[in-house]
Amino acid sequence: MKEIYFARQPIYTRNLEIEGYELFYRNAETDTTAQFLDAEIATSQIVLNTVTEVGLDRIVGKHKAFINVARDFILDGHLEGFAMPQLVFEIVADIMVDEPLLQALRRLRKQGCHFVLDDYVDNEAYQALLEIADYVKIDMLTTPEKEVRRLASRLRQCKVTLMAERIETLSIQELCQTLRFDYLQGYHFSQPKLLKFQSVPTNQLAVLQLIGKLHDPNIEIKRVEELISQDVSLTYKLLRYINSAYFNLPRRIDSIQRAVVMLGLKNIRSWVTLISLSNIESHRSDLITVALERAKMCELLADALKIKQKDAGFTVGLLSVLDAMTQTPLEAILAALPLEEEINKALLHHEGPLGRILACTLAYERCDWDSLDSLGLEPSQLNDAYMTALSEAYQATYELLKG
Repeated sequence: MKEIYFARQPIYTRNLEIEGYELFYRNAETDTTAQFLDAEIATSQIVLNTVTEVGLDRIVGKHKAFINVARDFILDGHLEGFAMPQLVFEIVADIMVDEPLLQALRRLRKQGCHFVLDDYVDNEAYQALLEIADYVKIDMLTTPEKEVRRLASRLRQCKVTLMAERIETLSIQELCQTLRFDYLQGYHFSQPKLLKFQSVPTNQLAVLQLIGKLHDPNIEIKRVEELISQDVSLTYKLLRYINSAYFNLPRRIDSIQRAVVMLGLKNIRSWVTLISLSNIESHRSDLITVALERAKMCELLADALKIKQKDAGFTVGLLSVLDAMTQTPLEAILAALPLEEEINKALLHHEGPLGRILACTLAYERCDWDSLDSLGLEPSQLNDAYMTALSEAYQATYELLKG
């Protein structure tokens, strides 16, 4: 069983009753701060594990859960499946504010998402975000008292809920209560407490297969059901998701078929993408980028060569990192997967049209010009395919959400 770790710090009303908890990502039981390289992965792990695996009721009960979200996580549509009354998403202090972000936040606000502006400072960027904010947090440790008093007065006119964080002394608590802050948080009341839960491990190979298939615009719902059914963990997490408080269904869904039909392909893509991100160890997140670079270049080369198996080209590129990702020989992995023989030969021996395309992609990736098979294409075509794949790799997973 995989272990899931959160740190949870209470947020109190001015009468010192618990209103909710801020959840912090932890990678291990010994961590005292969030140790991660990729904010996207950390965020997706918290959201996904909270809602679809551990369950909000086990972590925060009937209280609210406050979770930090990164800019790309917002822009790429991941929050659209999590407009739950109990979830409050914290906009981080150093976020880049521009019109695309504001448009995304406005749309999410209309869908029912709730937001708090973290570490508020009275600058132009944060002023622009006030229109979507339900809550505003002021850092009591770094903000001078005179500025706290000014901000408290000004922000009340904006009709937002005032929160004070990093309260570390009784005198600061009394100041916040005098200024009638709505909510209080800090070490003076409670330090973050580590929580540990058991998780059902997901087969990353099954997830990668499912992502590859969902890339096919012609895939049928029935095929998606079959792929999910092949992995116990995917089945478990799907049913947890569809039966979560977000959907608030009158009756429990116990059928994969009904769950897939109710969610639709777009939501299934979003859900699978989150699972994929949340399963990657932070120090191995580079492998997903490599996989998507290869997948896209193989797809583009297959298209340029007018090979019918264009989608199979994407799959071959995607699966070419399986040995590195799982630390298992590729032969052993493919022996356990129900893949077509042509894909197996391409991956293992670089045989057939798909194998030549993969070999070309790998050589180009390594700048191994001596062994590069140009496939009869012009150098400019190879370069364009590589540069396109490179530029789209960081967004390719998210593009699945929009397809």
